[in-house]
Amino acid sequence: MLNKFKNTKSYLGNYSKELVKLLKIEIGRNRTRTYRSGSYSSPIDNTGKLKESIESIAKETSKGFSFNIMSNDYGLAVDGGSSRKQPAVDELIDWIRSKPIRIRDSKGRFATATDYRVRGLAYAIAKKIGRDGIQPTGFIQDAINQSMDKLNKLGAAVGKDVSLNLDDILVKAGYIKKGDNYIIEKQ
Repeated sequence: MLNKFKNTKSYLGNYSKELVKLLKIEIGRNRTRTYRSGSYSSPIDNTGKLKESIESIAKETSKGFSFNIMSNDYGLAVDGGSSRKQPAVDELIDWIRSKPIRIRDSKGRFATATDYRVRGLAYAIAKKIGRDGIQPTGFIQDAINQSMDKLNKLGAAVGKDVSLNLDDILVKAGYIKKGDNYIIEKQ
């Protein structure tokens, strides 16, 4: 029976691919986040790892099908913010090396970004995030809002599949077809 809902499946497959594209665009946009120390406006994903990790995964079982949007685990924390969860220092080291950050020494002078200094900065950032959390960016909701017009048109695909498969649907629901009529089978 699931194979008979090819219009719905195709529409949802195309929608999930479009949503992945929109999520990647939203990640690349500048987002302003405000903390006690000031406001910052920059793209969310300077390393590109979050953007690369976003994908649509189709699943099908005997009872139905689904399309799941997956990404690195920190994607939800970047979207919705996080409250006082300290990130891994090693991930922050990669992030620091990918950004154009110039490290300063204790006297405020620019210093060479040695492994020791980068690790120290990553540790300080991790502690601050653990203390203050991360401000939400809302990139997922923004992508969903942009795609809602397409999602609202899903009903047409479902309606087409239902009208093409109405006989099978009613029989599976327990009706018996007699001529042009359907009669509920009594238990």
